[in-house]
Amino acid sequence: MKDDCIFCRIASGEIRGLRICENGYALAFLDTAKDYDGHILVIPKGHFTDIMDCPEYIMKHVMSMVQAVCRHLTEDCGYDGTDILSACGAAAGQSVYHWHVHIIPRKKDDGLGGTGEWPSPAGAKEDLIRMCEKLRMP
Repeated sequence: MKDDCIFCRIASGEIRGLRICENGYALAFLDTAKDYDGHILVIPKGHFTDIMDCPEYIMKHVMSMVQAVCRHLTEDCGYDGTDILSACGAAAGQSVYHWHVHIIPRKKDDGLGGTGEWPSPAGAKEDLIRMCEKLRMP
């Protein structure tokens, strides 16, 4: 754990976080930026700067959770698809230097961008606690 890392503090439980699911290696939680309804971050519980810094066996656990969350969103929560993004380095727009994967649930004609386009933030409308309860995995 890195003391000054917000994601390490969430992973350790020091900061509560709106948890969607977790296992021994990875954690999925709701992003509190309120840029998209249902915006979820998946992180390794250990501190790794980016995907290139992360050991392969941990990366597999993180990506397995990304897949499970995406399935949950489309099969159980009524979404039509998901956008997935992970920025690596400042030039790519990484702002928190703890590797993380963004998952943005999408609905057809949601107004966030056309097919194949990265969505434009429309601003989240749902209450974060209510959204977390809706999306939490069993």
